[in-house]
Amino acid sequence: SLPILINTMQHLTILNSREVRKLNEKLVEQFGYALQEEYAYLQNTQQKIFLINRDVAKIDLNKLIVDKIGLYFAEMNDTEVRLSKEGAQLLWKDAQRNKAQMKNVVEFTAKDVRLYFAGIEVKMDLGAENRLVLLQYEEDVIGCAKYKEGKILNYMPKIHRGEVIV
Repeated sequence: SLPILINTMQHLTILNSREVRKLNEKLVEQFGYALQEEYAYLQNTQQKIFLINRDVAKIDLNKLIVDKIGLYFAEMNDTEVRLSKEGAQLLWKDAQRNKAQMKNVVEFTAKDVRLYFAGIEVKMDLGAENRLVLLQYEEDVIGCAKYKEGKILNYMPKIHRGEVIV
């Protein structure tokens, strides 16, 4: 892993191929699918993962003043990968393009979507197993959340919350 200092505020590490393989294995285990396109994956000290084009990874970022870089894709720990809203959407679109079946996808109703965007946990019986799920409304995925003890825990960032017209 190569460290990159960004504005001395952000310390990012480029994931090596073994770490990327581990990330992809977790994605397949959790959702039945991993991204097919080749990206460079950066990880910060809070275990957040950002995607950038592989060509950008060739630039010596230490010589630049960069505030932010890449798409916030996921947060990874030893047991799971929790996708960001944009990461969930990217994975979903890639799977649809490749005609792949995904697992742990929960279909939301319009009422569920309104509750979720209001920051409220959605009660739903998905069995006893606690796990991360993708939240689907109609043809799109609106995010990734944790299912635990009969409810979908709300991970929607406050900046994305509000009134939703569905």
